[in-house]
Amino acid sequence: MVKVAGPGPGLEGGRRRAMIGRLLGGLVVSSQAHRSGGPLDAPDVLVRMALAAADGGAAGFRVASAEVVARLRPVTDLPIIGLIKRHVPGYEVYITPSAGEVAALITAGADIVAADAAATSRPAEPFAELAELCHQRDVAIMADCATTEQALVAAAQGADIVATTLAGHTSQTRGVVLPDLRMLAELKSLVNVPVAAEGGVWGPDHVAAAFAAGADFIVVGSAVTDPERITRRLLRAIPTREGLREEKV
Repeated sequence: MVKVAGPGPGLEGGRRRAMIGRLLGGLVVSSQAHRSGGPLDAPDVLVRMALAAADGGAAGFRVASAEVVARLRPVTDLPIIGLIKRHVPGYEVYITPSAGEVAALITAGADIVAADAAATSRPAEPFAELAELCHQRDVAIMADCATTEQALVAAAQGADIVATTLAGHTSQTRGVVLPDLRMLAELKSLVNVPVAAEGGVWGPDHVAAAFAAGADFIVVGSAVTDPERITRRLLRAIPTREGLREEKV
């Protein structure tokens, strides 16, 4: 197949190219509240988690509100990927569904806007219009996709980055093993824009495998910024109480 080129980083847009370039070969940490109303669901906490990740070597951040973007922007020069999650009744789209959210993120200081490219129905502007709005401000747009086909369409519509973010989270991809290495490999051979691995990255083996499959950079969330889920995963490895008693006897 002929490679699909997006009209983003390969053409005009010096700032866009620079911000994306700083992410290549790196690890982006998603500093988001994984449970609404939970202990971490506060902008200042999320900013501090992001900065802690930067101290550990993160190449950039992915955050889920204009408020967090605005609070994080003055305290870091690392690239910020911003998004807004909003359910729209009657539509499948969830991540940055309209131009209003895109404008809010850009105004807050996002270098890259992440938007849903997997939804088959949208309440307002199509993805291509969201991409154009970003490009008018020399801000990159990252297409959150569930399938290779969706990513190809997004790249043709102006995506500067295509990502595997929604693989395994749609009815079409339910049950896909994550990270989706097959999708990464396909995209690397079919698009001329950077490919981001996101979803299901839990350890060094996943990171290495994703880069080997063709990822240009990796986004990791729960494995770094979700203490509740990390704790539950570790607890599952503890022997049963009955087993512990038997060992002590």
